[in-house]
Amino acid sequence: MSEEAQPETRSDGEDKGGEPARDKAANSYDIGMVNDVRQSFNGRIETAYIGVHSSDGAGERAPKVTTSTGLVDDSDIEALGRFVQPDCFDDGLSQLARDQILVLCGPADTGKRSSALSLLREVTNETLYMLSPHVSVTELAEYEYEAGCGYVVFDRVVDRGAKESDFDWRLARDQVVKNGCYLVVTQPHEVTERFGHTTWQAPAAEKVLRAYWDQEWSPDQAAVLSEVLCTVDRVRDLVGLAQQLAGGSTLEDALNHLDSRVRAVVENWFDEHTDDHARISEITTLAFTVGVDERTFEAAHLRFKRLLDKYMPPAEPKAAEGEAQEGAAEAKRFYSTRALWRENDLVATVEIRTELGTRNAMVFAKSGYHRHVLAQLWRRMGVAFWDAVKDWLDEIVLRTQGYEFSAAGGLAELGAVAIGEVVPTLDHWARGNRGTAGQRAAVYTLYLMAQDDSLAPTALKIATEWITRGEPTHRWVGTMAFIGELGVRYPHDARRRLWQVCMQSHTVDGDVEKVFGELFSTLVRSSGNAHLVLNFLVERVKRFIRPGARPKTRTITARVVIAVIASRDENTKRSTVLAHLTERPEHTDLIAELLAGVLMHRPTREQALRALHMVLEDLARDAETAGTRAHALGEALRAHLPRDEHGALEEDLRTVAARRTKGIDIKSLINAILDALQGRGDNDE
Repeated sequence: MSEEAQPETRSDGEDKGGEPARDKAANSYDIGMVNDVRQSFNGRIETAYIGVHSSDGAGERAPKVTTSTGLVDDSDIEALGRFVQPDCFDDGLSQLARDQILVLCGPADTGKRSSALSLLREVTNETLYMLSPHVSVTELAEYEYEAGCGYVVFDRVVDRGAKESDFDWRLARDQVVKNGCYLVVTQPHEVTERFGHTTWQAPAAEKVLRAYWDQEWSPDQAAVLSEVLCTVDRVRDLVGLAQQLAGGSTLEDALNHLDSRVRAVVENWFDEHTDDHARISEITTLAFTVGVDERTFEAAHLRFKRLLDKYMPPAEPKAAEGEAQEGAAEAKRFYSTRALWRENDLVATVEIRTELGTRNAMVFAKSGYHRHVLAQLWRRMGVAFWDAVKDWLDEIVLRTQGYEFSAAGGLAELGAVAIGEVVPTLDHWARGNRGTAGQRAAVYTLYLMAQDDSLAPTALKIATEWITRGEPTHRWVGTMAFIGELGVRYPHDARRRLWQVCMQSHTVDGDVEKVFGELFSTLVRSSGNAHLVLNFLVERVKRFIRPGARPKTRTITARVVIAVIASRDENTKRSTVLAHLTERPEHTDLIAELLAGVLMHRPTREQALRALHMVLEDLARDAETAGTRAHALGEALRAHLPRDEHGALEEDLRTVAARRTKGIDIKSLINAILDALQGRGDNDE
């Protein structure tokens, strides 16, 4: 089995009153919105991580989204060289060897991913595949597995309302056994009473630390580490600690990077300021405006305080107290709000470069504070507070475009703490209740969630639900998510869901088939997995562009393929097909097979020829290899196009070329393709 098989506003935020103008919500393919989201996200994600997410100015690289379906990457296997087996490993291995299926249940960051891969590598040396986390046990019981191979589902999304029984999992086991393979599933929920499920525990903390940092511990280090390691509950923290120490950091500096230390700092701050209305509103504002300038932050803070006073009115002071408070207020009337937040140990500013020069950006003093601040707010604050937050986010997203990305960043972080609070807001925005501004913010949130290993499966579930059960506005926002970061993370799900949108195009207006071209372009640029789109469409061409297929289905299939052939990189404005073939020339045959299919579909033949002509115009820019590559494409076309179509194609291609009087002269490339097609020998011009 191949990897194919996979189930009007002001920039300063000043409120001038009244309801701002709202863009009409999008419910169809909108190239303007596509380009806006892509350019804004790519620019802001770099800004957000280079110099903004750390107060020392060093910053971090923007996280690279890793593909989580398809072939297991060689680097993941190589990383197992330092894998530390937990105490439960041998029992799990025995169970997997016996039943050929195993479900690891337990909290995040306990090493389940590495354990799953290591378990599979113990029972098979064949290829390992990752399946989508959005998979039901019924789908696992019907999947066509390849003999001898290993399959893994990371962080499977379990619907709370789903009824899964022992019988269901035994059916899945029977299918795995029947196909002679092995399946390991990891789940974040501790459900172990069902067949094949087992509680998974993290490996011993000291063993993990020593595996990644083999230096001998001094007596002082041993005393400190023995105490600290008892508080560490994430494997990634242990690996990070080891890397800090191996890199030359002092023990104290390295320990300060531990999540448990960061959590303690935030918790202590909240213990000290629980009743400080101003401080709480200030830190809440920052949680949803990271990266904005001081003026924008303060404007957002004022708005939030007004809403907070509405939902949680401060207690009326007694007469004597009131006079004292009025006096204090008068004394501090000119004391700057900016000076107040500068005294906050959790808050910092960094200088970042923009097109207009440099500016200060509001950030957390440590990026790790962000999620823990939201966790403390969720633990300590009630419904009225969160109602105020929701209304405030609605307001700032609608009024000022600059808030969209930072608000999305706060919601993505909150998703790790209280996803139930996040989903209604995203659903509200995706429905179009805050116009295209809210829709863009919803897309950004899913993009950011897709960059987090623990949140990505939830983002996948949200986008899938929007496409399968949502309104047209939902479907469009879900589609936008899949042609971006979510599609990079889950390319198999992306092509499946986008195909569903295209086949049900009556529910979404516009040239919806073009979304496949957008996905292909994204994968060419980001992941190297663009061939997954090509292989998927080759199968659809074989199935639907044939005599007897429904005319509408044939036309939609052809238009999807043409969208891919005609797709262009948003930055270079060059053909993404050529960019892909430059890296993967062996896929010329796939492109030729797709071209042959759409060229034989007469209603879209001219569109296909124009798309081919545009590819050749871009190819002509590389004079040294253009002729050779055009000839190779012609030979591949010859193999897939019936002989009786060769003459007609030559005539039609020359006709289309004759109509294009402007642009690059590609006559020699057309000759090269047609000579190879007709078997007239090579043409090196």
